[in-house]
Amino acid sequence: MADLVLCNCNSVFESEVVACARSGADSLDAIGELCDAGTGCGSCRGAIQTILEEEAARRRRGEGLPPALLQLPLFQEGLVSIGKGNKGKKKPR
Repeated sequence: MADLVLCNCNSVFESEVVACARSGADSLDAIGELCDAGTGCGSCRGAIQTILEEEAARRRRGEGLPPALLQLPLFQEGLVSIGKGNKGKKKPR
């Protein structure tokens, strides 16, 4: 698939916006600060918002994470199995 110019005003490609979103940009303003997309006429802001939403959903699903990280037990599971033992009371010494 060809890389499309997403922001014509600033000649920013779609792949640049995706890279910014994957590196942690989570708002239109953050994308604009990193790569200038969406800072001109604003006609690309809808497409940028769609990319941000897709990347947020991707992170929630755990896509793009290293396989070893996905195999770690969840912290909350640890709390359920270990953390309720003394119900908030101090451990006896």
